[in-house]
Amino acid sequence: MNIPIPCEFGNYEKCYNKQLPLVGVSWFKWSRGIEYTYFFSTSDKWHQTDFYTTFESVQPYKFCISDELLIDDFIKHKGYPLKGRGFATGVYYENEKTYIDFIMTDMYLLHIKVQCDDKGNYVPNGDIIFPTGWDTEEKKERSILKSMKFIQGEPLIVKEPQPKQMDIFDFINN
Repeated sequence: MNIPIPCEFGNYEKCYNKQLPLVGVSWFKWSRGIEYTYFFSTSDKWHQTDFYTTFESVQPYKFCISDELLIDDFIKHKGYPLKGRGFATGVYYENEKTYIDFIMTDMYLLHIKVQCDDKGNYVPNGDIIFPTGWDTEEKKERSILKSMKFIQGEPLIVKEPQPKQMDIFDFINN
């Protein structure tokens, strides 16, 4: 699948009359076509991401991934080190690394991001970003294939940052 993107990941593009860096794209297949949602990073503490959606598939750049990543099947058959069934639903760019976002259909539709290269292939020993609520190592270990760890070494486990509960003093100081 060729995923149309307005610019290269990390580069700046116009979003609601502001130049913002592109940090991700997701897609959803409707009966009338594929809807793409483009995510842009902002410097605003209270509004960190801006986005827009479109059914337009003509963009100046594209990101190519294998069509088999879009089919709900075992993730290990697609070359990624995850147990269970799922499919790719987005591509994201964080800390100068590219990630495929998988929806795990046999794990209550959880999203797990796995580092990939510019062709959508798994990066050996790449980062894996788990959902924020996965606070135990047991949950993480159950989702990674043991054979992949043995062959390619231990992947770097990255956890999404926990949202910080602010109190009145944090609000006043900022």
